This record gives sequence, structure tokens and C-alpha cells, in this order.
Amino acid sequence: MSNSNTLTAAELIGSPAPFFRLLRLAAADSHQFPDAIEALRTHRLTGIHVRSVFSGEQMHALTHRLQGGSDRLLRTSFPEQFRSWFYGRNLNLMGTNPDSYFAEAEQFHQCLQELMPGEMNLLQRLFEVLSQLDGQRPYRPAPGPVPGTEYMGITVREHAEGGYIPPHCDNEQRVRLTYDHLSTLVGNHMYSAVLMIAPAENGGCLKIYDRVIESAESEFNSGASAGKGDLSGVAAAEIPSAAGDVVIVDSGRYVHEVTPVVGKQSRWVACSFMSRALDRDAVYCWG
Repeated sequence: MSNSNTLTAAELIGSPAPFFRLLRLAAADSHQFPDAIEALRTHRLTGIHVRSVFSGEQMHALTHRLQGGSDRLLRTSFPEQFRSWFYGRNLNLMGTNPDSYFAEAEQFHQCLQELMPGEMNLLQRLFEVLSQLDGQRPYRPAPGPVPGTEYMGITVREHAEGGYIPPHCDNEQRVRLTYDHLSTLVGNHMYSAVLMIAPAENGGCLKIYDRVIESAESEFNSGASAGKGDLSGVAAAEIPSAAGDVVIVDSGRYVHEVTPVVGKQSRWVACSFMSRALDRDAVYCWG
């Protein structure tokens, strides 16, 4: 299917003024839109909502296993006020010495396989769908600084009641020390994919604003001022998703947030950041 058809299939959403060009499709139809992610990278699409990448039953079973917890899954915390936790290590919250990160990545990827025993690996299935939407371009965890090592391809996140993520944008490799190595492997513009494992009862929605930040040096990304920009009156779009859906967005440039979770049911997602590799026709991913 040509890019013109991909764009024709997209819809324009947002309020009070539509601005967000969103392509919605079923995972089974991903092969029909092989240029969708290229359209997102070139700013002709803003987001892609892929339904039923996994079944609701698979995600229910995965949620149950995650709720059981495991020290091997490397549980770490967002800042306390966000009422949220990671499984796996997030580069944005690490110190300046990432050596332990690469030592733990192999363990974390093995734990991901164990979370869905007898079924397709979580990363394998996610990367398969992304590749179909990107002309069969390979997706893989970014290689680490030492041969044979690699970055964690995703992180799993739990947002409890009241949990949220403030407004920010993701093109931050250039200003954070933990991205020093990664920035030698990929371009400056990243995008992201979010797998909904279990939605909250209410709230916990991905909300994207009609505010584009081209520079990583911005009030939305920097230190104590992160998330403090004035968004009053700015048009916004929310993308509700069901368990098993994947949403791919131009999160590198567009300011976005996760709205506060309402109710006792946690919001569980798996999130991967990604960008085109500089040295080969591939996309490198990390958590």
C-alpha cells in the first residue's frame, strides 16, 4: 500500500482544534501499511494505533505474573510523587555510570521470556509488528559499548492510583550523560512504542499536545523545570487503548504526558524508545 493510501486511511484528532494525524489498524493488517513508520519519522503521521498485537487473555495472564513481582525483574522507582515503578532500568533515571545496566540486560531479557512461557517472546512480537510497519526494517535492542552486550529493549511500567508522568518530550539523548554512547549509534530524533498490558479503571491516558519541541534543551526536559511549561489552551489528543494494543507516537518532538490514574487498578505498560541506526538499515531500541 502506498504512502498516499496510508495517509488517506489516517484521521485527524485533537481538541479544541484537530492536529494529530493518527493511523488506526488491526495488528493482522500491519503488512498492508509498510510505510507507516516512515511517514511518522518524516512528520506526515503523528501516531499509529495498532489493535490486538496481543490478545486480552495474554495480557491478563501477563498482568497476573507481573503483580507477583520478581527481584530478577529489576524493580526501580520513578520519583516518589509520580506513584510509578519500572521493571528494568530506564536510562533517564540512571546515574552517570551505566556499567551495571549492561550487566543486568541479559538477565532482564531472559525474565521477559519467562513472563510469557510457551508463547511468542514479548520483544520478538513487538519488533515483528514494528518491522512490518517499517518496510521489514529490522528492529532490535541497541548494541552496547562492549561486543556481545545490548541495551534493554523495553521497560515495563506500573502506574498506581494517582500515578502520572508530567509533560515532556523524548529527544533528550544530546543532553543526558547516560545517552553518550547511544547517541553515537542513532539519529537525534526518537519515537516510541507503548504496549498496553492493563489499562487503569479511569485516567492513565496518553495525552499528546499540539506543542513541538525541536531542541532537547527545553523547559520540558531540563532538571527541576521539567514539565512546568504552560500548556493552558493548547490543543491535545488522547489515545485510549485496550489491553494488547500498541501505540507508536512521535514522542521525540511532541510534548506528551500520562494523565493521573484514577481507581485501585494499576496501569501496566511496556515502553520502548527507538531511532534509526546510523551504521545500518535497522532501528535500535532501548528502555
